[in-house]
Amino acid sequence: MKLHKTLLLKVQSPNVGKKERLEKTIKLYSEVLKFYLEVIPKLGMYHIASMSNKSALSFLELNTVPTKAHPNPKYPIFSGVQTNIRRSAINKAVGMVKSYLSNLLRWHREGKELEHSKPSYPNPKNFSLTYYSTDVELKDLLLRRENESLAFVRLKVINDRGNYEFVNYPVKPYKRFYEKLSGLQAEGWKLKNTATLIKKDKEFYMAVVLEKVVKRKRFRNPGYVINVDLNVQRNLACVGIYELDWEDKVSKFYGIKFISGKIIKLVRKRDYLLGEIRRKQALTGRSPQEGDNGKLWRKVKNLNKDIALKVAKEIDKVALDMAKKGDVVVVFEKLKGLRGKRGKSRKLNRNINYWMRKSIQDRVEYLSFEHGYEVNFVYPHYTSRRCSMCGSKGERFSPKGSKALFGCKACGYVVNADVNAVFNQHFAYLSYLLHGGRKARPVVRVGISPKRRSLQRSTVVRV
Repeated sequence: MKLHKTLLLKVQSPNVGKKERLEKTIKLYSEVLKFYLEVIPKLGMYHIASMSNKSALSFLELNTVPTKAHPNPKYPIFSGVQTNIRRSAINKAVGMVKSYLSNLLRWHREGKELEHSKPSYPNPKNFSLTYYSTDVELKDLLLRRENESLAFVRLKVINDRGNYEFVNYPVKPYKRFYEKLSGLQAEGWKLKNTATLIKKDKEFYMAVVLEKVVKRKRFRNPGYVINVDLNVQRNLACVGIYELDWEDKVSKFYGIKFISGKIIKLVRKRDYLLGEIRRKQALTGRSPQEGDNGKLWRKVKNLNKDIALKVAKEIDKVALDMAKKGDVVVVFEKLKGLRGKRGKSRKLNRNINYWMRKSIQDRVEYLSFEHGYEVNFVYPHYTSRRCSMCGSKGERFSPKGSKALFGCKACGYVVNADVNAVFNQHFAYLSYLLHGGRKARPVVRVGISPKRRSLQRSTVVRV
């Protein structure tokens, strides 16, 4: 599997002529991209999505580009389009359509039930042109001397005559750019001779790409299992750590870690902004994307992204600490049928909960490829309703009404509700491991204690 990282460079104050060429190039690219996003449904987007990227490129060029063999394509593209700009736009359009169809399928499976909005067909507002190896040169960027504040990147752009030619553009590496670049290269990352031109407001940026080839980790007999129960509201995550002894068939409870602290402040800030959006919607009737509401909603989205990345980083730290001692598997609950929080918009909370959990899981899974541990999933059937001590049904409660505790009337066991869910999730994953990867079955029958009576409330679980 190939992993990618990007480093961003600002194009530093190009003269008027050079800036106009960048504007023309981005404008042409955006027109070509919109053209192919309109053509793909006409040619059958499901058919195109089933092809490889190379086959889809050939198919779309066959139906849009006039040649001697095919002078009259079905949907001819307008004149004056450079080959590499066209191919970059085709690859981008195909990727956007495939992503749209994946989201649409996910919506039919889960999102419709969760009252998510149906995904809309791609209609890009921001455009970024990807340059391939024949259209960009990064040699000067790598050869820049320490006493020089600027480096140069050679890009192909559209000139006044409509020709596609190389032009030197000054870029300003941010502080510690070269330190970070050399560190990544020492870890096996290689700088690709490609770049992406990005226009943001009135400024232009260049994103250079580093690539690393890794193998997906699969452990038959992991030494450590890290079970994660994501909450995203109170304790952002409850992490249970277990050590597995395969010779004696014993799972030893290593410890519990709650991820909250400073990140909770971001959650409270986000909830405050959501309250402001609802208040303004009630007064003005405007949608979240309009006027002041639109600005607040963008802040909410940025906060959600920041929270998800920080929670994923904390989980990754725990996994890396245990990876020093042995093979590690991080286990999440399979997302299905999430519910909103009472007293708030049901639909909005379902969207946020689903997005946050999925973002955290995806980020941890990406980090697992880079850092050498495995990520797996279990279905959380009754993990929050069953007692982890005796297996009977219990209920959540709290003297303050937050239902932060779990209590079992059958055996009298009282514990933090998230901790109880983590214990049960661990038993479900043990069942998966013990049955050789086949369909998970309970370690013991439902209603029977997964621990012997003599081992109750101890730190050792016989599996």
